Amino acid sequence: MMANTSSFDALCLCRLQCDDVTVQDSIYTFPADGHGGLTCTFPKGTFCGLPIGEEDWIVFEVTLHTPACLGLHFACTTEDGRTADLNMGVLPGVRTKITFPVGALSGKVVFLPRTPGRLKNVFGGVPVDWQDIVSFRLYNMRNIHPAVVEIHSCGVSHGPVEHNIAPTQLVDEMGQKHLTDWPGKTHSVEEMVSRMRDEHDNPPSPLEGSNRSRWGGNLQHRVTAGNGFFTLEKYRGRYVLADPDGYEFFSTGLDCVGIDGDCNLEGIHQLTGPMPAKGLGYIAGWRREHYFSWHASNLYKTFGDKAYEGWQDLTAARMRKWGFNTVACWSDIPFAQKYNIPYTYIMHGYPRTENYIFRDFPDVLDPAFAADAERWAGQIQDYADSAALLGYFLGNEPTWAFVNNLNVAAMTLDNPASTYSRRGLVAWLKEQYADIDALNRDWGSSYTGFDELETGRIPIHTISPAGLAVMDRYSETLIREYIRIPSAAVRKYDGNHLNLGIRYAWLSTPTLAAGAEFTDVFSFNCYNMDPTDMIRNFTALVGKPVIIGEFHFGALDRGLDATGIRGVSSQAERGAAYRYYMHHAACHPMCLGAHYFTLNDQAYLGRFDGENYQIGIVDVTQRPYTEFEEGIMQTHREIYDVVNGVMPPTERKAEEIPAIYF
Repeated sequence: MMANTSSFDALCLCRLQCDDVTVQDSIYTFPADGHGGLTCTFPKGTFCGLPIGEEDWIVFEVTLHTPACLGLHFACTTEDGRTADLNMGVLPGVRTKITFPVGALSGKVVFLPRTPGRLKNVFGGVPVDWQDIVSFRLYNMRNIHPAVVEIHSCGVSHGPVEHNIAPTQLVDEMGQKHLTDWPGKTHSVEEMVSRMRDEHDNPPSPLEGSNRSRWGGNLQHRVTAGNGFFTLEKYRGRYVLADPDGYEFFSTGLDCVGIDGDCNLEGIHQLTGPMPAKGLGYIAGWRREHYFSWHASNLYKTFGDKAYEGWQDLTAARMRKWGFNTVACWSDIPFAQKYNIPYTYIMHGYPRTENYIFRDFPDVLDPAFAADAERWAGQIQDYADSAALLGYFLGNEPTWAFVNNLNVAAMTLDNPASTYSRRGLVAWLKEQYADIDALNRDWGSSYTGFDELETGRIPIHTISPAGLAVMDRYSETLIREYIRIPSAAVRKYDGNHLNLGIRYAWLSTPTLAAGAEFTDVFSFNCYNMDPTDMIRNFTALVGKPVIIGEFHFGALDRGLDATGIRGVSSQAERGAAYRYYMHHAACHPMCLGAHYFTLNDQAYLGRFDGENYQIGIVDVTQRPYTEFEEGIMQTHREIYDVVNGVMPPTERKAEEIPAIYF
């Protein structure tokens, strides 16, 4: 049985048709190129013929028999071709129930809560009504190897799913992968402690030959006399930042500079090795009942009660050695302040309203949005006079923008709630059309009156392309208010620092440009091997300089089984990828900097949401990846020469491999 309940309906595996997938008994081999899959068509209101309801769960119990993690996609498609696609991460060698609630197909939540044994779960595609799906496809992400998946059983659970994972030690007492060895693996606590203490007592030298100001700016180019804060300037035909002393500053940043690596162990404690007593508390690694950080634990094993101070000393020396000049988002700000390293601040939360339009997009025309923005903006006050603060981000990757070509205005109609934004849309439509007949002629619709647009749910897929095109003009109004109101609120508390924007995940729709006039800089995260196209596309759209909030590269050669969003073949190739990326960002006259994500590797068993990527500069035992750091240091020695056109950007690309991420 899949779940300890009598209300589980099992699906016969013979219902799943193999499309370029080979099967032997219950073991399915998917091609590495990701083009194969298991498919099934069925009547509406069912899943592969099994009756379902919104509160039910789709369940596949699987064991992955390949050496690295795998992203499995569950795609559900409607009769008219709309597809909701859920990508779920799977650990190798563990019999796991991969589950998702039927209601998740609505797309109201992008990152689904983690279930035991499963890694991150991300909603993609477009929201659909579960009652409209007529086909299903299970397929794998492109991989280095064919994906060998044993499907023990599958079906529909009409209630909560029990996850009884068998005890299997996957990590050692230091949090490293237990089952394999690799060059540079730490083989004992004693070895780790000796190495860490030796580096602490004999810190590395700062990056040589960098000719830097005290803030990390370029001493060869003084842009202004300096006003005590970071400023945005036009200099020698390009946009640049000027540091508080007036020197040219290109932000080479590092995200998540802190003691993190928190692992979500809920339901999977049996996959760990020996664990310290919970009574030792936060400093020794225990964050909450089911959350544990081996990064913190290993520092405690090395430095005892002085673990935080030991980490600060190590990390400050490393930042100087590596040549990073910005402590970027989600970092330990007191650490940056102590060592006078420039830092960014990311605003926590976002102004709220009682009703939301779609996902985390608030009802921005509700007066409560502006009122809450005043409360929210107050958090910047503690930093308003800080010379080291480069600027503040309004937020990060709003999930409403995770749908390509999303029409925010149309979503006010798709949402049955009566909202200020919906009423604003209808009032605007009345200004565009003399009467409802004129709107119907333009849209090819048959509404009886404008009041029909003010109440009830009008699914977005029932609105004609002509109607959507008209409403998208009003989407700009809503998105503009989404940025304008919080920006104005923060400016009341802090007139000294740069507004760095909201770090969109990608250019999902041109309407994201709305509101850019209220920020100093436009920001986005860019997980391409080369950021040039995204820089060009965004700057053409908004007409102002940009800063990149996140990028990374991972490999599979040092003990973790997922690369992150971009994969390369080795640690040395990570260094080459970093150099290529940063050179091509720095040479663009509209780019002000780029911030690498992140300092630390993620936990092998997964952080809070299940990400477990090999993307850090240091591993869980605080061992730097030497080849990667060499590439970083070479890049930072060269960066201002690239900025100023003295050195052309490198054309040496890294050897890319299929990425493993979820």
